[in-house]
Amino acid sequence: MISTEFLQGLLGLTLALPLLSLLILTIGISFGFNLTERRIHQLLGVELSLGLLSASLFFISLLCGWIEPFSVDLGTLIAAGSYDFGLVFHLDILGAMFLWLTMALVGLVGAFSANYLHQDEGFIRFYWLLLAFVIGLEIIATAERLDLVFVGWELLGISSALLIAYFIRRKGPVENGLRAFAAYRITDVGLLCGIVTLHHLSHTTSISALARIDSTTALMVGGFFVFGAMGKGAIVPFTPWLPRAMEGPTPSSAIFYGALSIHASPFLLLRLAPLFDQHLVLREIIFTLGIITAIHASMVGRVQNDIKCSLAYAAVAQVGVMWMFIGLGFYKIAAFHLFGHTVIRTWQLLRSPSILHERHQLLNLLGKDLNPTGRHLERLLPLSVQRWAYRVALERWYLNELWDIVAGFFMSILKTIDRVDRRWSSFMESESAGYQEEKPQKTLTGVIKK
Repeated sequence: MISTEFLQGLLGLTLALPLLSLLILTIGISFGFNLTERRIHQLLGVELSLGLLSASLFFISLLCGWIEPFSVDLGTLIAAGSYDFGLVFHLDILGAMFLWLTMALVGLVGAFSANYLHQDEGFIRFYWLLLAFVIGLEIIATAERLDLVFVGWELLGISSALLIAYFIRRKGPVENGLRAFAAYRITDVGLLCGIVTLHHLSHTTSISALARIDSTTALMVGGFFVFGAMGKGAIVPFTPWLPRAMEGPTPSSAIFYGALSIHASPFLLLRLAPLFDQHLVLREIIFTLGIITAIHASMVGRVQNDIKCSLAYAAVAQVGVMWMFIGLGFYKIAAFHLFGHTVIRTWQLLRSPSILHERHQLLNLLGKDLNPTGRHLERLLPLSVQRWAYRVALERWYLNELWDIVAGFFMSILKTIDRVDRRWSSFMESESAGYQEEKPQKTLTGVIKK
């Protein structure tokens, strides 16, 4: 039997290793001691290898029933009135699974990127963001309190947006990174409001206490959390940022938008399952959003002419299916689906250039194209409906245009506020300047000088 003290120490070490590696890189960048590509790769390899070994121990031990879920309390970081921000981590089988996926897949992507980004000007920046990404996912997987989950959630969003804008010398990736960041920020407000409301009404942010809160609080807080999970999961209508995210390097596309980042959305819902069990309406909302997203992503993904975008929409479709399982209350099926789909989608995105090459070779050998898929839709739908659906799918359900209208509306409001603020500032400055000119000043001799 493994002692609890050993497990707590090992979990603390696992959480601290990426932070230590990030600190080493930050010090090197700040003081001009930039590490070579080989040293950076070795640093990340050692850290993720040790993390993978400990995560494997946790996952296998919890899965086989050798150990019970356990917690690690590192003390209180901030205390103000009735609120305290405590560094409390809890590891159960769901968190251990997500922690293992983080270490295994980030390690795979880190090894893949050593050659893919060799001598690239952003090599160090990529690995710095990758470590920040790991820290965010570790916190999400193991945090026992929702305010701590929010810290990891924000690290995940910031690192994702910066990697979308990885090619900083091009206008398109930077704009797409800003669009993704805007979608994140809009939905993150829901998560923040849910945490604040939960603490205000029940005086706790602990995940373990969610099953004990009253029904009205559960409905209100659960609605906020569902909205907060929509952004990173690219749930309709927040899907348009996802194909734009493919502007980043293939490794970041694989690990962020095909694997771990996009799956943080159903993982958060699985964590909050006690809330949804108290209100059927919340599960109905989750199921409805899931089926709409699955249909949208399936339709749009079929007409894409870019393999990365096609795989991205395929990932969104599967996330929609996971939301459907959660809405139906099939939490274990959703967790198994999350595990399997994360692995297979990472592999597909990393091999996307090779898949295209292999397809071309196969077509040359066969002398003809492969049999098309999706013929069942042609048999079920009349020709007029097929043409309409094809046109709508090509336009991606006009969600990009909708986002442009919404963004333009809010931009016009913000620009109006900015103009009013500038005019008011100019008016106050002119009034202050006029007052200073009219005010008499005394010289050293005591004579009033105008």
